[in-house]
Amino acid sequence: YNLLTQAKAQHICADAVTALHAAYNRDENDEFVAASSIRPEGEAISVENGDSLIFMNFRADRAREITRCFVEPEFDGFKRSITPKLADFVMLTEYAADIKTSTAFPPASLVNTLGEYMAKLGKTQLRIAETEKYA
Repeated sequence: YNLLTQAKAQHICADAVTALHAAYNRDENDEFVAASSIRPEGEAISVENGDSLIFMNFRADRAREITRCFVEPEFDGFKRSITPKLADFVMLTEYAADIKTSTAFPPASLVNTLGEYMAKLGKTQLRIAETEKYA
């Protein structure tokens, strides 16, 4: 959040590829790359009032965490020194039904899924799923 709103980062690089190579040289893997501010012209860039954000993250738990910081006025997970007033915040997909913001690709209602089809045929099923980590 501090990187996005204030350009505060442990590392500063001119471009994303250089930042990623530097992270690998520090033995950081893709999941744990330290905050790196990308400054092509040397000037810090951050989210400001009136900006719009289109946000995506493969891990929904992390997506919920950062989305709530930007879209929930009552957010109290940590102290925010800056809370930009955004024109819009768009989630790529719905990370949680209780997050009230724009969604680029809302959930689709799936009909006649394989499990549903097999149940209609009277077939026995075993469904196993990992419990998702919640923030």
